[in-house]
Amino acid sequence: MEKRIKILHWLTISAIVAFCLMQCYWLYSRYTYTLESHEEELYRTVLDVMQEEREIRKSVKRPDINILTSTRISASSQPGSSGILSTVFDIYVIDLNKIDVSQMNATDIKDIINLYETQKPDGIVHHNFEINDKPSDPNEYDALERFTVDVRKPFRLQTLDSLLRDRGLTVDEIVMEKADTMVWFPSKAGHESILLPKISVTYPYDIFEGETVTVTLSVGLSPVIAKMMDLLIFSLVLSALLITCLVAQIATIRKQRKLEELRQDFIHTMIHELKRPISTLKMCVSYMRNDRLMEDRESKEAIISDSSDELDNLSSYFSKLRDLTFNDAAEIPLTLSAFNLRDTISDCIAKLTVPSGKKAEIRIMSEDVVMLTADRMHIGNIISNLLENSVKYSGESVRIDVGYREEVNDTICITVKDNGIGISKADMRFIYDKFFRSRRASDRDIPGMGLGLAYVKQLVLAHRGSIDMESEEGVGTVFTIKLPQ
Repeated sequence: MEKRIKILHWLTISAIVAFCLMQCYWLYSRYTYTLESHEEELYRTVLDVMQEEREIRKSVKRPDINILTSTRISASSQPGSSGILSTVFDIYVIDLNKIDVSQMNATDIKDIINLYETQKPDGIVHHNFEINDKPSDPNEYDALERFTVDVRKPFRLQTLDSLLRDRGLTVDEIVMEKADTMVWFPSKAGHESILLPKISVTYPYDIFEGETVTVTLSVGLSPVIAKMMDLLIFSLVLSALLITCLVAQIATIRKQRKLEELRQDFIHTMIHELKRPISTLKMCVSYMRNDRLMEDRESKEAIISDSSDELDNLSSYFSKLRDLTFNDAAEIPLTLSAFNLRDTISDCIAKLTVPSGKKAEIRIMSEDVVMLTADRMHIGNIISNLLENSVKYSGESVRIDVGYREEVNDTICITVKDNGIGISKADMRFIYDKFFRSRRASDRDIPGMGLGLAYVKQLVLAHRGSIDMESEEGVGTVFTIKLPQ
């Protein structure tokens, strides 16, 4: 059974780890997909802004400038290159402030070409662009339009930045660049960092000249997380529920296993503890059957005293078991009365049995008369159990100091201090558990069922009081009980 429980324990832990890893991978994949989708939205938004910016510049009228274009399309004459078309754009930009067009037609491309070739005037600028491996229509004419728009109204970073911010985009950087070749299509570079993602969009605002603008945007985690919030919450709740159930299952199995061990230990310990008084009682009964022994008054009194002590021990065991069966300390029946606390302590000391071969020095550290209102029998049991523990868990000689005082807040404080073997730090948090016995007690073969301190705490709580403990191995232990009045 022990082996099966360990296997189940490790299988459950492995399943939890595997589930967490799989869930993390799935959430990471979902996050990456959502991040890429959001980046695509930003990319489309930037393209829309670029189109809007171009429309703004396109609407600008320039009466001082005239632009004429001559287009020539021809097939390649090179061997083995059949079907490849070449497009040549001759673009003439005419500054009407410098060119006198009164004697010519300013819209006639032939006149402009003739004037440019014959005179090369300052007011005419000629641009020639040849496209051999052109993309599909209408990209080349779109490129022509972008060029003419840029001639009439040059591109400005400030305008683009303003339009981007109006759309609510977080702009980190805008850079204008010039490529060595024509750049026909916009492009984007996705995030390099998962935690601080950014996106860079490169847009060719003048294809013929290879002039581009690169916009770098901070993606931000908030919009990405917001898009997957429902899924994230559902996943976390489901994961927490599953892991909680698995952990609870392991805890329940471990608890059942511990209870089974406690039950077996309790049965073995109780059998061992009850055999001693029963054996003593059987021996006393055997003595009582011997008439000659019973004629000796001293022997008779000793036998009757031993029998009475063992019966008291049996009664004490059963009282502890009875009171410990209550689920709540408030259920323990109390018979309250006012009594002299010092007299009760003196009675407990007088009834204390010190094993042969051990010396116990017990002192009452107060002479005051303090009247305590409580259940006298239970208070006596509390003090007796603490005294028995001090004697039991000590060396050959033990000194026990019992003190009591009345505090200002109507509380009676009782202390039991000894110089015994003390309690280890590892055992301190378990000493009030039912049936708990430290390894040192087992190694020293100290008798007991692990009920004493659990019984003491139960009775203290029944009186609405509190119990505290301070201990150091090899130095001793101090129990402090406070009982409200």
